[in-house]
Amino acid sequence: MKYILFLLATFSFQFVLGVQAFGGFLTKKGNDYFFTPKSSALFYKIAPMTPDVQASLERLENGDFVAGNGTLDTINKNLSIESVDYVGLRKLLGPWVGTDGTMVFKDFSTMRFTPRYREIKLDSGLTKYQREFRYSVTPGDGNEWALFLSDDKSTTFATVEFTKNKVVIMKIFESESGKIVRTLKLERP
Repeated sequence: MKYILFLLATFSFQFVLGVQAFGGFLTKKGNDYFFTPKSSALFYKIAPMTPDVQASLERLENGDFVAGNGTLDTINKNLSIESVDYVGLRKLLGPWVGTDGTMVFKDFSTMRFTPRYREIKLDSGLTKYQREFRYSVTPGDGNEWALFLSDDKSTTFATVEFTKNKVVIMKIFESESGKIVRTLKLERP
């Protein structure tokens, strides 16, 4: 019986420390990165396992959300990250205004779009024309972040790039050909 308990404990311990999905918030202190799970106040020191993970972490800021796969060592308080699958960018949150209307990134997964008033009939309510999207952001090439927007009807691929002037350039791509169909310049109101 003792051997069975020992084996169960050993396998359970290895399972907990195996590669698993994670999601939580990033904190940077000097050259070190720390991870706080969504439902915890604990800090785990991050060890990037690949150059791609290192590059992704370097682009993130304090308080950004990060999700991916890694090995969580609860005893030594370390998280070895194998991949960064998606992120939540704090600097993207809130309202952004462009020539087509206003985008409000309500949280790390929901965005509401309201078209410009000139495109709305005066006899109709504004909320009738608002559209809510689910979105996710993944690390992209260079300074761009890949953005997937979806509603009940479709999923759209776009990229976002933050400029030095605190402007976001959003390029929206056609899903069949991969060509850019629209480029939006978004600014804070």
